[in-house]
Amino acid sequence: MEDKRTLLAFLFIGLIFLLLPYYNEWFGLNPRPRPPSQEALPQESVPEVAPVADEQSEAERVRDPEPAEQLHSEEPLPVQSQAIERVESAENPSFTSEDRADTIVVQTPLQRFEVSTKGGTIISCKLLKYRYVDGSIIELLPPTGRGLGVHLQRANYREDISSAEFVANQSSLQVGPGEEQSLIMVAQLGGGRRLEKVLTFNGGRYGFDLQVRYEGFDDDTEAILTWENGIAFTEREPEIDLPEMRAFAYINEERVELKVDDGESDELEDKGLLKWAGIRNKYFLISYIPVDREQRSRVVLQGDHQESQLWPEYSFQLGRRLERSGSWHNIIYLGPLNYDELIGYEAELEQAIDFGWPIVSQISRFLLILFIAAHQYIPNYGWIIVLFAVVIKIIVYPLTHKTYESAAKMQELQPKITALREKYKNDNQRLSRETMKLYKEEGVNPLSGCLPLLLQMPIFIALYNLFGKTIELRQAPFVLWIQDLSLPDELLIGGFGLHVLPLLMAVSMLIQQKMTMKDPKQAVLVYMMPVVMIFIFWSMSSGLVLYWTIFNVLTIGQQLLVNHFKKKAAPSST
Repeated sequence: MEDKRTLLAFLFIGLIFLLLPYYNEWFGLNPRPRPPSQEALPQESVPEVAPVADEQSEAERVRDPEPAEQLHSEEPLPVQSQAIERVESAENPSFTSEDRADTIVVQTPLQRFEVSTKGGTIISCKLLKYRYVDGSIIELLPPTGRGLGVHLQRANYREDISSAEFVANQSSLQVGPGEEQSLIMVAQLGGGRRLEKVLTFNGGRYGFDLQVRYEGFDDDTEAILTWENGIAFTEREPEIDLPEMRAFAYINEERVELKVDDGESDELEDKGLLKWAGIRNKYFLISYIPVDREQRSRVVLQGDHQESQLWPEYSFQLGRRLERSGSWHNIIYLGPLNYDELIGYEAELEQAIDFGWPIVSQISRFLLILFIAAHQYIPNYGWIIVLFAVVIKIIVYPLTHKTYESAAKMQELQPKITALREKYKNDNQRLSRETMKLYKEEGVNPLSGCLPLLLQMPIFIALYNLFGKTIELRQAPFVLWIQDLSLPDELLIGGFGLHVLPLLMAVSMLIQQKMTMKDPKQAVLVYMMPVVMIFIFWSMSSGLVLYWTIFNVLTIGQQLLVNHFKKKAAPSST
């Protein structure tokens, strides 16, 4: 009877692990876009990026006659009309004309942007401190990606001004550490309408502040700020990014997500108190954060995953009703899903990180804070995981020690339990009462063996979210063949990628169970469960499997210690 309960308990735990991804998908915690077919998957190309110091091309240097003092000028030049713009662009080198530059390069210590004067849109954003697996700098925008597009909606007519020519006050911009500088772009839209985009870059933050100034409009016009055609892949394989790609928003204190599957397009429109809207892949985020929050801001999330395209074309839009003249202020975040970065925004931007279920999410946040703090003193996250496993083992040591004592007493009670089964084999209710009475008289708790496992389960699930979804462990090496704790470990043997850590974990589990096995009838369970756990842990992050393996090794050590003291105490008791 006890063997069956133990077997069912382990099978139930394994079922939880196997169904965890499907649970996330069913409840919208981990929407899975349809993976592209093999025919539609071109070879992933990684843009080659020159060293940061040489990012500006020779052609850009030739066409940029500004001295360094003028390049860092923070005083924008006034622009009053299109005729004046063309005159000033010819006479004053701080304005850019159509025949001089179509792309403005802005570089900060953290990022390098390319801004097109056609539509005043962002066409490139490189994160200088993050790399692809081949070592080149990460590009957040796919080839067709466009940011800061503006549409004007009036009744049933929408005017796309993505082809409008913007005149800029800089042909390039270099922002140093701790500096703030602005890029101003102005477009004359006809009919006395004027639109101005002011992008203010801070040398110590990702993204920039955006202020849209306008005049000459009527009250029936709605401005729609857009981000189109998604976010690029940044990981080793598209399959790593695809399950985490989504368009989502934090509105009315709740995160809403758009689901796109089966090659169909979808759209989600909502109104309310919007704090942010954006798109993400596994580790990076593009988001608009309204500064002038309105109670009825309109957000539209769109997505389309076509058979012939490699990535879903997620996009999002923010709408606002215009006055005759005024300004619209937003913060644009383009950067990592880094907890320390995101909590610096009052808009609760850290909600973009999926920490799992409500109770588990609090544990995940707490553990992440501990890991980040420990990393200031221990530069290797692998050793932090080892240390964390030791600390958890020390915390649960008293409980597991009592569990071992209870298990020993249970073994001693087996003859009495067998006698009760023979005596009341035809009366199951009486057998249950007498068995529980025996447990009470002997001071044995039959469920005590499950308590350490139940205590660890929330921690384990929190670590599952932490190691697999936070950027802190991205490309974080440990030792030997373990070079990325966020991915399964892989050791090439004869051309086959072998995941060694799950095998070591299974061996440690086998040794641990053989040490505690007293009844030969449990032999099937002892050999079966490690095999089941290999399949469960095979594709999990190496950081998580490392933690579980170290914990098993520590449990073996604890069992050896218990057996040692038990043998030492045996002669004195006799």
